[in-house]
Amino acid sequence: CHAASTYFTSGYEKATVITQDGAGDGKCCRVYRAQSGQFEELTALDSYDSIGNYYSYVTHICGYKAHKHEGKITGLAALGKPTYLDLLRKYIQLEDGRIKNIGKCFDHSAIKKIQQELPPDFSHADLSASVQDLLEENVAGFCRHWINKTGIGDVALAGGVFANVKMNQRIHELENTRSLFVHPGMGDDGLAVGAALYEENRLSGYRPQKVIQDVYLGGDFSAAEIKRALDYHNLQPLELKDELEKAVAKLLAAGKVVARYDGRMEYGPRALGNRTIMYQPTDPTVNKWLNERLVRTEFMPFAPVTLWEARDACYENVSGAEEAARFMTITFNCAESMKKSCPAVCHVDGTARPQLIREEDNPPYYRILKEYQAITGLSSLINTSFNMHEEPIVHTPDDACRSFKRGNLDALAIGPFLVYSEN
Repeated sequence: CHAASTYFTSGYEKATVITQDGAGDGKCCRVYRAQSGQFEELTALDSYDSIGNYYSYVTHICGYKAHKHEGKITGLAALGKPTYLDLLRKYIQLEDGRIKNIGKCFDHSAIKKIQQELPPDFSHADLSASVQDLLEENVAGFCRHWINKTGIGDVALAGGVFANVKMNQRIHELENTRSLFVHPGMGDDGLAVGAALYEENRLSGYRPQKVIQDVYLGGDFSAAEIKRALDYHNLQPLELKDELEKAVAKLLAAGKVVARYDGRMEYGPRALGNRTIMYQPTDPTVNKWLNERLVRTEFMPFAPVTLWEARDACYENVSGAEEAARFMTITFNCAESMKKSCPAVCHVDGTARPQLIREEDNPPYYRILKEYQAITGLSSLINTSFNMHEEPIVHTPDDACRSFKRGNLDALAIGPFLVYSEN
């Protein structure tokens, strides 16, 4: 199902398809040579040999919730050094094109053994950096090996391990990768999609596919439903209609934090403009104070949304991974000009995880960014998900109103309405 989800949305007719997750149907990884809707399985790894599980073990050891907070480890890794990499290599390694659990331990026994080898005062940042390096060297090496075997440099990825955007960058940069696509719902949320796409191909026969155009597939609400929610929460809206995008851009240029709620909700784990909080990318202190407002604990900087046409000016080595970046599934090294002009969206390691936005993908959202560019000369904005800590991304107008008030945000663009904070 993971393999079908990425292959049938990648736009590739012929691809190397690789899945990696913690564990599934007794396997944690499969590799296929896919062509014209047919899948030839080349190899599979048992769940016992899951490097995704080892990443989760470290997540647990660092005091976070395994299978939920792995993204915190990815962010924390950039603040540390891989001091414990050799220790972790004693447990899992790439051998002869296969990732193997050479420590011969699993789950709680693996956690206990790793903890026993760590010093009592071990650095969480250094352990995070160590497991991130371990993941990158093993999975990138694995992918290099199997891309060579298939002879196909167009690579489609899915599975929860490929939520790790830094690792995806490493795979994109392999010498035998020509182009890279990561399914937008790469985790278990993509399994039902993959099952449906596979079955449709089986029943109807293969038809050449285009890359998925957008993921605005979720719930939508009418202006009347939105107005009822605003009334319930005692919020006084302005109905701006055609002037809404200009008004939002002016607020952002003035340093205001604006939440946007409009149209259908995004499928997958990333906010892509319709359930998004926006802010200017020029303030490097925003990661601290805005996360505090949202009651979040994050180590990654906020991610940017960047105009499609400015991609090569802002980031390095984008070619071949543009489609992945439309869905925020990969990092790139930032250009020097980007680091200087937009420090709030560049991590300490010099990378960013952009959403590249085309006008046809989301015209109103695109217009906000174009209007902001006209005012400031900048082609990027902060885009972070519209939710409070440990809550899902907002779905209903009621969710949006409640989170807007709780997060002490400056303004809410919701449907055709603009609401200003009373604070």
